[in-house]
Amino acid sequence: MFSGLAGAALLTILEALFNAAGVGLNDWLARKRAENNLHDLGVAETTSTINKESADAERRASEIAVNRPDVGAVVADMERGDAF
Repeated sequence: MFSGLAGAALLTILEALFNAAGVGLNDWLARKRAENNLHDLGVAETTSTINKESADAERRASEIAVNRPDVGAVVADMERGDAF
């Protein structure tokens, strides 16, 4: 169909066009992977923070439960008029 110089020029142009399209596609895919990685990192950090805060809250609740005063003793002290 094409011969000689015109065919070589067309092949060179097509090769450059496809190379540019391939580079553009690779760049786009790399950006999408980076965005997904950042999203996944954010999810992991949020989950870690929630788990840490939940564990801290459970620890504080356990400490309060263990160290709370005896209700009967507090009521008896109040009835006697003792100061806290």
